[in-house]
Amino acid sequence: MTLADQNQKSGYRYRHFGGFRLLLAMLVMFQHFAADLAPLPFARAFAPYPVGNIAVLVFFALSGFVITEAIDCIYRERAGAFLGNRLLRIVPHFLLAVALSMLAHEVFRATGGARLWRSQPSFPANAFAPANLALNFIGITPFADRSINYNFLDITWAVRVEMAFYLVMAGCITIGRRLPGNNGFTIAATAAALLLLPLFVFAVHGSGVRMMQFLPYFAFGAGLYFATLGRRAGWLTVALTLPAMLWQSVLQKSLYPVAGMPAPSLAGQLIVLGLLLGVLSLLAFSDIARWRDTDRVLGGLTYPLYLYHEDVLVVLLTFTVGYSYAVFVTGILLSLLVAMALTSLVDPIVTRYRDKVRGGALRPSKPARYALIQH
Repeated sequence: MTLADQNQKSGYRYRHFGGFRLLLAMLVMFQHFAADLAPLPFARAFAPYPVGNIAVLVFFALSGFVITEAIDCIYRERAGAFLGNRLLRIVPHFLLAVALSMLAHEVFRATGGARLWRSQPSFPANAFAPANLALNFIGITPFADRSINYNFLDITWAVRVEMAFYLVMAGCITIGRRLPGNNGFTIAATAAALLLLPLFVFAVHGSGVRMMQFLPYFAFGAGLYFATLGRRAGWLTVALTLPAMLWQSVLQKSLYPVAGMPAPSLAGQLIVLGLLLGVLSLLAFSDIARWRDTDRVLGGLTYPLYLYHEDVLVVLLTFTVGYSYAVFVTGILLSLLVAMALTSLVDPIVTRYRDKVRGGALRPSKPARYALIQH
């Protein structure tokens, strides 16, 4: 059976998540650039609405959906192939982004840059210590951050959370294939969520493993996927995760507040979160036949833009003085260009290896059997 036939048999249908994913990455970029490139009045105006932080949470929900779908359609009995595919998607761009960030930081230091972030004039002298350099290159490994003195790529934390989720899902695949019946993975994933629930409670209250506070977002996405298949358990999962996400938002208020800026608005954050989760849910149930190639291309830019915009930010902070709307807009445009250039350079090579790991190329010709490119 070919991979395209496997997708068709499993009931897979293409969903227009690509443009939405890119929008989330742009919201992250907007928040960072507004805080550190734009004039102070603009930065203060948007500080109460950390749209980038909320976008990352919705990324987790989207990941819960697409990863659960990928396992259900392709990797149900292949934990190794699943992890291999995820590493091929994540690691090449991550290593390149970290290396470029180190280079940008060195240029900043060599040229005597005046300020790095708005609240941080420079970076510690031991940032280039061999141990810290090495740890930055494995920064996506869960708990690696506990030994890192300085993160050259500050947004690595979200990728690290994703990696922890992938490891849990790989464990569910391994256990699920040993269970009788056709629902082994679903049973294993449900059991894993229940076992991790106490860790979520501890994390929300500020103790234990902090990344566990994001469990409801991944569970929401997974439940939403099963809901699109008409399963009541999926709807139940969605219903249970909504109050958990609300509770997490109320207790945390803002995960990464900007020093010296107005306090985040809880109501504003909840409104943005609700709107983005609503769009995600609508796209999950929609079946749009047009512009699928364009949507797929936009989705392919998401992860590179998320990573490389911080490299662009350091470069702009190095070679500009003060804060202006011109630099703010330049940063956005330059980040998009860098993301497109490096996507064109890296992805064609990586895709060939990802196809081998999957067991075939994901390029069916009929729209209803379009590629799971981001899987």
